Amino acid sequence: MTEERNTTAKTKEKPKEPAAMERTGVGGSPVGPIGIVLITTYLILASILLLYSLVQFWPPPTPATGSAPTSSPVAFLFWTLSVSDEVRLIFIMAIAGALGSLVHALRSLYWYVGNRDLVRSWLAKYILLPFVGSTLAIVFYFVVRGGLFSPSATIQETSPFGFAALAGLVGMFSDQAAEKLKDVAATLLTPTPKGKDHVAPKTEKGSEDKDKDKPKTEEGTKTKAGEKG
Repeated sequence: MTEERNTTAKTKEKPKEPAAMERTGVGGSPVGPIGIVLITTYLILASILLLYSLVQFWPPPTPATGSAPTSSPVAFLFWTLSVSDEVRLIFIMAIAGALGSLVHALRSLYWYVGNRDLVRSWLAKYILLPFVGSTLAIVFYFVVRGGLFSPSATIQETSPFGFAALAGLVGMFSDQAAEKLKDVAATLLTPTPKGKDHVAPKTEKGSEDKDKDKPKTEEGTKTKAGEKG
């Protein structure tokens, strides 16, 4: 009887597993197997297409002697296009930015699928990330090209490897890139006043709470120092 009571007590003392947080609203339901397969296929096919596009749009090597051509043909799928070097570099930036965002999307997807925590509200982000990454990469290209290069600089005086690396990083870290552009715009433009419906990010709220706690700590420290004195 004593052993049975001890066994029953141990069973009752076992900690219960925390219940999964219930999500409400649009897109709060989990993604099913078909949705996971479809979004994974979309991301993989988009990555293959962008890799092919990057290879096709990559500029040919500059000849050792003579002047380099200002435009050259590009064979893309079933079409052959004549693209200038400047436009080719813009295409490279857009493609590399989209590739970087796809790396971020694929890493995020396998993480949430592996933890069985993927919900439908994330699908729109995975679909739109390549477009966000390519757009941000082009904006960064204009900022860097206009700010660090002379207007008379030719395409031969730039490095497609450097710009492609920058575009890939911008795509992978699109949130940080958008914040950096926001800082640049804040130094050039006048900040707009916050509206009545402004919602502060959660991180700011947490930092505000920390700031509220700081004066109390300092006052407590001063009081203790006064008591010691």
